[in-house]
Amino acid sequence: MTTPPLHKNRAFLLVWMSGLTIMLGFSMFFLSVSWFIVDELQDPAVLGIVMMSVSIPRVIMMIYGGILADKIRKSNIMFVTNFLQVCVMAAMIILYVNDWLTVTALVIIALVFGFLDAFFFPAVSSMIPIIVRDAELQRANSLFQGSTEMMFIIGPIIAGLLLYIGDFTLTFSGAAILIAVSTVLVFPPFIKDPRPDKRTDGQSALTDLVEGLRYVKGSELHRTGTLTIVVLNLFMIGPIIISFPIIVSALGGTPLELSLLEGGLAAGTFTASVVLVIWNLKRKRGRLVFLSLALTFLLFLLFSRSEAMPMLVGLTAAAGFAAMFVYLPVVTMVQEQTEKAKLGRVMSIITLAASGFEPIAFGLITMLVAADLPITTILTASASAGLLLSLLLIWLSPGFRRRD
Repeated sequence: MTTPPLHKNRAFLLVWMSGLTIMLGFSMFFLSVSWFIVDELQDPAVLGIVMMSVSIPRVIMMIYGGILADKIRKSNIMFVTNFLQVCVMAAMIILYVNDWLTVTALVIIALVFGFLDAFFFPAVSSMIPIIVRDAELQRANSLFQGSTEMMFIIGPIIAGLLLYIGDFTLTFSGAAILIAVSTVLVFPPFIKDPRPDKRTDGQSALTDLVEGLRYVKGSELHRTGTLTIVVLNLFMIGPIIISFPIIVSALGGTPLELSLLEGGLAAGTFTASVVLVIWNLKRKRGRLVFLSLALTFLLFLLFSRSEAMPMLVGLTAAAGFAAMFVYLPVVTMVQEQTEKAKLGRVMSIITLAASGFEPIAFGLITMLVAADLPITTILTASASAGLLLSLLLIWLSPGFRRRD
């Protein structure tokens, strides 16, 4: 069956709109939870625990999520996980309204969200190469990533305004409604994505996992691309995300200023994605990835030494812009060079590299903050370490540098 062009591709448009609504809901949810912990519970250390609770089950289950995406219909996975997240949000609203939203409840909710994310993201990232033409793959990835990042600009601003005029009931309810809309959009009969071929080899999940890991390890492109994303997320994305509420609280800021910082990061990533939609890059992508990686850490180093809010927002946006010129070309190159039957497992490994190492950053920074180390000192050390590892990776990977 011939795949229609991107603007007429019904399956892609539905998945795209689903991504927009769920990311808008998630961005509202996470800002609200962050501010609830920092402002009402007044314990920044709890923020790290909750964020680790999201990330740890995601790390543990992500690979199995990719294995599952290679075996069953991907829209089924997306629909079920979205529906269950709506149920979790409904339970959270009930807990908050009755004043039962404790640290323990937040940790349990975070664990469930992380568990469900481990199945959702490998499914959506491995679906796009199947429902989109190869020639339009980079544009599809850039459009999806960029527009969903735009939701992380809009979502925190909406959440900040709702918290200014009301309470957390408004933001939690708005997030739940948006996730429910996303669930409807990925209803499998609407998407009609192909079912994976039935396998008769009888391989266990462990054998599938080992096969996927060997596939990534045996390819320089896959191996270097994965390590690049690990360095970016462990030393920059994770630390900068958890630092936002801590920095705003230390500066005596408000939820609106927190939303500006989070929106700044999203604005930078969105702008970069728009550039990559227009500029369908096909040459010297390896060199661009490495240059962007080094630039990202230089900008993050400047961010770590700044205290003025306008400067912080600007540097956040610039670092987010440079980071997307690392992430999107790597993802597209990996998708182009991966066998369709292994896409779920490979993309789960890439997704794990993109988010699975964040709990390590969250945990380390939380412990250092609890030990009364200044957040600026912690971020400076993280940025310096990331820059050194980036230079080492560039030096050790001449083949990747030359890839188109």
